[in-house]
Amino acid sequence: MAGGPEKPLRDEAVTVHPPGSSGSAKWFWLGAVLVTVVFLGLLESELWRPEVILDGRHNVQIAEAQAWREGRLDLPMRLWDTAEKDGKVYSHFPILFTMIGTVLLPLCHGVPHWFLLFFMALPVALLAYVLFCRITGSALHGALLAIALVCGTSIWPVVNQSLKGGGAYYPNHVLGVVGILILLVEFHGRQRVAVAGVGLIIATLARQLTAAFAIPLIWLAVREQPPTQRRRQLIALVVVGAIVAGVPLVVNTLKFGNPLETGYMLIYEGRHDDTFARDAHQYGLFSAHFVPRNAYYLNLGFPKFYRIVMAGRPEYHVRHNEIGTGIWWTAPLLLWLFVDLRKIVRDPARRSLLAAALVVFAALLFFHTTGQTQRGYNRFSLDFLPALMVLVAPTCFVGRRRWLTLAFVAWSVIYFRWLV
Repeated sequence: MAGGPEKPLRDEAVTVHPPGSSGSAKWFWLGAVLVTVVFLGLLESELWRPEVILDGRHNVQIAEAQAWREGRLDLPMRLWDTAEKDGKVYSHFPILFTMIGTVLLPLCHGVPHWFLLFFMALPVALLAYVLFCRITGSALHGALLAIALVCGTSIWPVVNQSLKGGGAYYPNHVLGVVGILILLVEFHGRQRVAVAGVGLIIATLARQLTAAFAIPLIWLAVREQPPTQRRRQLIALVVVGAIVAGVPLVVNTLKFGNPLETGYMLIYEGRHDDTFARDAHQYGLFSAHFVPRNAYYLNLGFPKFYRIVMAGRPEYHVRHNEIGTGIWWTAPLLLWLFVDLRKIVRDPARRSLLAAALVVFAALLFFHTTGQTQRGYNRFSLDFLPALMVLVAPTCFVGRRRWLTLAFVAWSVIYFRWLV
């Protein structure tokens, strides 16, 4: 009712709690330490490399940042997956990591490894922990779910690869996850559009398809609330929308002369000898032709089993495919989504998150590439997977589910850390 206290998100008997509401602050901070130690301890990459400074040789967006510092938009030479237009070469990637590189270049002569660790990788783990503490009201359950997300999904190999070399693709995915998590934390907190909108801006300037998470942002702005508060929320929504839509349009115009030209098709100029180039030239960037292939690799994507004979003895080997690996068996915690689907659909808040995730999921089905090379994981799934984890979080430790949930979490962590 207008003028009354703001209601927490509810799903029948499920209530979203603030961090630490079910225990002392001590347990909350102990949980944060646990998540951090497990996350960093499981990473394969060397964590402390202060001497490592990434430059344009490591990442095309840092090369673009160097070009920006020199007063131009085009790159001095063509690198892999760069767009060619009128004889000039451009980066087609979203610009957030380029902007970061532009700020850090005069200070550090590149992007330091410690920046990737402290301002990209660690925030993923800590934001996930805060998020799940808010949803479950338990430091223990929040820690377990955070570990499930950051160590038991494709987030783990993507963060690991980002810290190993900072190559193209991986930092953008990490930044995209950071943005989505900021949005989700605020969605389950004070529900301010301005704060959640910062997350949406970060996500979309790193991964464009995450713009679908404007759906829950719109819900926050138009839901029942005092008139003054709704007015502020709508103003914030307009500002966030202008940035999310306007910045890419301006950048596209400056680079390619057309606000709707993203440059993705231009990366295949002069390329006809690889599968994705041929597919893009023949069918376009998005086509129903790709749905059967993408549906398989996004949902299933099983490894292949081989039998070979060595010295007269048969040996059996498993080889993970590099096209894409299914999310449901690598992170089976997501299967609770189907069990709770009716409850989720009945709740308008959770329904808005599900709608956003489904929009991204559907768009990926039509995309001309699966995101390879990715041995045993699926990096494109990170554009929607955190939202699915949020949808299953409230009830996955209820009653007898807790034992299956613990088994699911254990399997996912073992798979991504040791079996891949």
